[in-house]
Amino acid sequence: MMSQCKIKLLLIILSASVLLSCANTHPNNQAAVAHNNKSRVDSIGSDSQCHALPFDPKGNVNSLQQALQNATNTGLPVKISGQYYIDNEIKVILRNDLIVDASQALFFATSKLDGDLFSLDAHSKHSQKCALQVESEVHWVGGFINIANAKVSQVVPITKMTPQGRTGTKKTADALSIRGHHNGFQKLRNVIVDGITVVGTKTAKDPFYLAGGDSGILMAGTRQATIKNNNFFGIRDAAIYVTAAGKNGEIGDDFVLINNYVERAYDGITSKRGADRITMQNNRLNNVAVGLSIKHLFSGRTSYQANISNNTIKSAVRAISLERVNDATVANNVISGLGDIYAGKTSPINARGRHYEAIGLDGAQGNLVIKNNTIQGVNGKRTIKFKTYGIVSRSYNKRPTTDYLAINNLFHDLDSDIQQFK
Repeated sequence: MMSQCKIKLLLIILSASVLLSCANTHPNNQAAVAHNNKSRVDSIGSDSQCHALPFDPKGNVNSLQQALQNATNTGLPVKISGQYYIDNEIKVILRNDLIVDASQALFFATSKLDGDLFSLDAHSKHSQKCALQVESEVHWVGGFINIANAKVSQVVPITKMTPQGRTGTKKTADALSIRGHHNGFQKLRNVIVDGITVVGTKTAKDPFYLAGGDSGILMAGTRQATIKNNNFFGIRDAAIYVTAAGKNGEIGDDFVLINNYVERAYDGITSKRGADRITMQNNRLNNVAVGLSIKHLFSGRTSYQANISNNTIKSAVRAISLERVNDATVANNVISGLGDIYAGKTSPINARGRHYEAIGLDGAQGNLVIKNNTIQGVNGKRTIKFKTYGIVSRSYNKRPTTDYLAINNLFHDLDSDIQQFK
C-alpha cells in the first residue's frame, strides 16, 4: 500500500501534466495555434472587444459610447436610459446591426460640443473588425436630443446670420449622423430612425439662424432607409438631410420619409446628390425656408422617381422644390401662408429670387404630375414688393423643365398661379 506522501506526489504530477497539456493547446498561449487564427482575429477583433455585451449606461456619459459600440460589435440590441450632457462627439464604428432603443433617454449638447453629437460611421478597415455581417442595419428608436448650445457648423446656410462666436471648427455638427459608405466600402443596407425629437434653439420662438449645431438627422450611403415619426424644433440647416454617397452619388436610393414634424428650420426635409425613389408623405412643416426638396449637388446627376404627397406646409418661402428630377408626382399637398413672415423676416430668404413659390420645378423632366394640391397665399395685409407664385418652372443646371401635367390644383390669393422663368 502506498504511503500518503507518495499518493500526494502522484496527484501533483498528474495535475501538472493536465495543466501543461491545456497550456499547450489553448489558443491564447500556443504560438502555432495563435498564428493559424491570426486572420480570424484580425477580421473580427479581440474577444474582449467583439463579445462584450451592450448595456444601459443609465446616465453615465462616460459609458455611452462603449454601450453603443458594444451593441454594433455584437449585433445585440441596446436600451439607453437616463440624462446625458455631452461635451464631445459620440463616435461609433458600424460593424454588425446597431439596434438602439433610446426612448427613455435625454441627450444635451454642452457649449463644448464641436462636431456631431452622435456619429455612426462605416469605415473601410475598422468596420470589418467583429463583423459577422457583410452589410448591416441601423435601427434607432426614440430619444430627446437638444443641440441648442452646441457649436455651429462652418457650412450651414447663410453663415453670416450665425451669431458671432457660435461657429465651431468642424464642417458637420448634426444631432444624429449616419454614414454607411466610406472610400468605396459599403456597410449599410438599411436604416430606420423612428420617434426622435431634436431641439436646436434655446427658446420656442428663436428662428433657425439662432440654432446650435447643423442638421437634425444626416444620413448618407445606405441602400434604403425609412425615417418616420420624428419631431424637430429650431434647426440650423435641415431637419432631415438624406443623401446618396459614393464618388458619383451611386450609393443610396429608396428613402421613405413619412409622418415627421418640422418647425423653424432652414430646410425641412431634403434629399441630395441624386438619390432615386424618394418618398415624402404625411409630413407637417411650419416656418421653413425650403419645405420638401430634392436638391442637386453633383453636376449632371439626376434623381429619378419622386413621390411627394399628402404633406402640410405652412409659412414656407419655397414649399416644394424639385431640382433636376425625372418622373415625379406632387399630389394632395396643402400649402398655406405662402408669402408669410419667415424667421422674423418680411422679405423672402430664397436662393431662387426675391419671391415666394409653392412648387418649384427646376430642370425637371419626364413624367411630371402635379395634381390635387391646395395652395393658399397670405390673407389680409402683406408687402406688395414680393410676389407669390403657385407652380414655378425654370431651366436649371443647363436643363430645361419639360411639359408637366397639372390637374385639379386649387390656388388662392396668389400673384400668379402658374409662373415660368427662363
